[in-house]
Amino acid sequence: MAGIDQDSAKRFHDGDHEALQEVIGQYQGSVFGIGLKLLGSVDDAKDYSQDVFVHAYEKRHRFDPERPFEPWFFKLALNLGRQRLRKRREIPKSDGMPVEIVEETAEKGLMENERKEFVQNALQKLKPKYRECLALRFEADMKLHEIAELLGIPIETVKTRLRRGLMAFKEHYEKAGGYCELQKS
Repeated sequence: MAGIDQDSAKRFHDGDHEALQEVIGQYQGSVFGIGLKLLGSVDDAKDYSQDVFVHAYEKRHRFDPERPFEPWFFKLALNLGRQRLRKRREIPKSDGMPVEIVEETAEKGLMENERKEFVQNALQKLKPKYRECLALRFEADMKLHEIAELLGIPIETVKTRLRRGLMAFKEHYEKAGGYCELQKS
């Protein structure tokens, strides 16, 4: 996982606003994706993303600049997402994902939007522990050992959660009318 360099991480720790901008530039897509997968709506994901960066900057003194930045940052982001899920206690309704339609036909765009809606709805039906692993793996592009370290669980548990999460996702997705074929790796 490519991230910010140690110099930028140290400057972030020291309160440098340019380093904060580097952090935002590097991680905003991943954080938004995690928020969307955990929380289920674009508006909630936007609010979550903004709060993650504000919270990280406020808590930057807790980051040890001699250690890698990403595990600390994503742990903070994940904890904030968990906190929001605990406060809600219900499965949110998805308002869809933003889709910029640049295809030749509106039909193609509508079909893609429908597929994304199926994906988001299926994700929201998963247990949070499965959504977390899937979001960290596919949105934050973290390796299995990084997820295990971040969550404080054995790597075999990460593999199990990913496998069960993918299978449960497939089941919910297909029940909603979508079709997917999960590939064995």
